[in-house]
Order: sequence, then C-alpha cells, then structure tokens
Amino acid sequence: MTPDTRSSGRSTLRRVLTVLGLVVLVAALVPFLVFAVPQVVGADHGFVILSGSMEPSVSPGDVVIVDASAAIAVGDVITFDNGNEIPTTHRVVGVVDGQYVTKGDANENADAQPVDPSNVLGEVTVTIPLVGHVILWVNTPTGYVALVVVPLVLLLANELYMWARRGKPDDEEPTLKPAIRHVDDVAAERRAAEAAAAAETPPSRETVAVAVTDLKLTVLAMAGLVAYAGLNVYREVTGLGAPDPVSVGALTGGLLGLAFAVWVTVSARLAARSAAAEASTDAPSRSRPAQTDGGTPEVER
Repeated sequence: MTPDTRSSGRSTLRRVLTVLGLVVLVAALVPFLVFAVPQVVGADHGFVILSGSMEPSVSPGDVVIVDASAAIAVGDVITFDNGNEIPTTHRVVGVVDGQYVTKGDANENADAQPVDPSNVLGEVTVTIPLVGHVILWVNTPTGYVALVVVPLVLLLANELYMWARRGKPDDEEPTLKPAIRHVDDVAAERRAAEAAAAAETPPSRETVAVAVTDLKLTVLAMAGLVAYAGLNVYREVTGLGAPDPVSVGALTGGLLGLAFAVWVTVSARLAARSAAAEASTDAPSRSRPAQTDGGTPEVER
C-alpha cells in the first residue's frame, strides 16, 4: 500500500467518523429540542413528570409534549392546571356536566375535583422517556455549567488549539525545484538562479489550515449554546422577572464563541477566494515560453 493510499484511507475514515459523530449528536439533541420548542412537532407545551401517579404509562423523569388544539375524549391523557404551581397529568376516565373526571393510572381512586375544560392545557401526544432527569439537572446551576457550558467551552478551546497547531511557516514546506531541460545553457542557469533566489526568500506570512468540518461543528455548537441560553434567559425573565447570572454568563460566552467561529469561517472563505484569484492570475504568466537574451523563445527537445 502506497503512502498516498494510506493517507486517502485515513482521510476517508476521519470523514466517516465525523459524519457519524454528527448524526449521533443530532439524535441526542432532538429530544431536548422537542421539549424546548414543542412547536416543531405541532404541539404547544412540554412538561417534566415529577410523580409516579401515571405509572407505568408515564414515569417520573419522562417528558410529555402537550397539544392544546387536540380534541379530548375519554381515555386520553391530559395535562391540566388544578391550582397548584405544577400542572397535573392524568387520564380522562369520564365526563360529568361538561367537566372531565381524571385519574392517575397508578391511583386507586379518581381525582376529587373534576377538571373544567378551561383549565385543560392540552392532550399528551408524545412521551419521551428519561429525558426529564437530564432537564431537571441541567436547570440547576451545577448541571447547567457541567453539561452545557463546560463541554462547549472545551470544544471551543480544542478548536483553538488545533487551529494553532495547524499553523506552519511557508519555509517549512518542501520546495520543488523545476527540472531544467532547455538547450540553451545560459537560460538554464538563469532559471536555476531564479529558483534558488525564490527558495531563499523569507516567508512573508504564516498559513493556517482549518478543516471546514471543524468550523461547521464549532458554529453549530456555539449556535446551540446561544439558542439554549437565550431560551433560558427568556423563561427566567418572563417567569421570575430577572435572569439567573449563570444563564446570562452562558449566553454571553456563547455569543462571543459564535462571533469568533463566524469570523474564522468568513476569513477562511475570503482567503480561499483570494488564493484562487491569485492562482488564476499567475497561470498565464507561467504558461508563457521563456525567451533568451536575443528574444527568441527557448524550445524544449
């Protein structure tokens, strides 16, 4: 196996692993996205179940997605406001005088008070197991920092580290000396001298290679942090009147990280376009035949 073949195989494996990792990441984030924005599945609310009154259908730590526009019938599971701080999720077992009689699947008796239709938040249309445990922990300051802020900061730090390591001065790159096969010895010596002078020219700048996939993953991660932190800040402001300092710090850090990732991406694209333009400009001059001192083009044999 040649070095080129091995390099191509490693590059293909890296691309496959990158795509696989991205798919796993998206699959892991989808349940949390549905909970945070239930409108993506045509629902209106998302709630975390805290008690075991609906077991085995719904267990503590599960997430229920509620559709406020769904028609309710006996046998449906609904979430309703019964005057407590936390809504209740129980099954409709009957209808009396236009009000719903509800009961937890794990309870022996029906609820003492029927539920007026105006207090119904909606029907449970989707149940996501276990996700609520993570959501409850993330909503604590420790969980929020450990599960959201720290991983994204580490990701950004890793990208910065890899970005710095990929930098290599131009003079470290191998220089390919063109083969001189012209008949005219004078012209051959002149070309060799020009090549040597070009090789001895000190580098004017350092080049940095950044993988496009890395840039996209960084932008995606930073955008996710900004969206999640912004949603938390919005909920805290509307629900409590003031945001939590941890949420504000995460939002600020996410915005800075996103701005940096976008800046690197735009800079890379502009540099690539500039390099392409320079290459297209230099191509005609390299393709012109060299001339001798008498003005006659040199011809290879």
